[in-house]
Amino acid sequence: MTNTDGNGHGMAQDRIALLLADAAREIETGAAPVTAVVRGGRRRRARRLTAAVAAAAAVLTCGTVTAVNELPDRGSASPAGTGADRPLVYEPVMSTVGEGTRDGGTWSVNVQVWPAPRDRGEAVRQMKAMADWGFTPVTSGSPSDLIGKTTYFFIRAFEKGGESARFRLVTSDTVAGLPSPKGTGINVFTKPLTPDSDAQSLVVGMVATTARQVTCHWKDGSATTAELAPANTPIRPSDAVIRSVRGFPTANWFVCAAPGSTSYKSAEVTK
Repeated sequence: MTNTDGNGHGMAQDRIALLLADAAREIETGAAPVTAVVRGGRRRRARRLTAAVAAAAAVLTCGTVTAVNELPDRGSASPAGTGADRPLVYEPVMSTVGEGTRDGGTWSVNVQVWPAPRDRGEAVRQMKAMADWGFTPVTSGSPSDLIGKTTYFFIRAFEKGGESARFRLVTSDTVAGLPSPKGTGINVFTKPLTPDSDAQSLVVGMVATTARQVTCHWKDGSATTAELAPANTPIRPSDAVIRSVRGFPTANWFVCAAPGSTSYKSAEVTK
């Protein structure tokens, strides 16, 4: 997936942001990861091809996940085990960090976290599943690079009226160990809040799980404060918030939307 706005890269890429936001709203923050990805995966597969409807029905009837084309069941892809606590590496864990309104449209910052494959077979299938969503992991291109590593994608989506959603990749990585900021440590990524703007008016950042407040400063001299949202609370429109992300237990993430057309100046953990 490129780091540009777009809505003409095929069905999978056109609908990524909407599917992410839809799944994240259905599965509230704090839900058990396995339950979240199975429910989210069933809904996406049902939309993608008719065969998935039968597979989802089999899941409900038998209580197990049935293989569908390139997305096999949790228990058949690797000899590492078949327990219920085993991550489903062919479906991402999805969350929404925040959302709001601007210029008559709705923006959101959505997340996919892909659990680490255990062997090359899982890695090959995971890479194909990522491609089905329109994503390319940060690797050399070899599926073996995914073994033992978690991959994540943060995406800004913008939808206005009946237009197709437009999205932009904010940040992504493939890592053996998820980042774990400490104290007031902060990592910041900036992007335009809307597709037709060049102003860096959206801030997405990573902070320690102990952080309770982040203040974003803007070039016009104003500031926006993001507070930590309690676990298991639904997504509500807001210009700033800090949230936990399913599948990313080592850090929390925040969003700040600039007032008006001003741009990012700085951000800091203030509590």
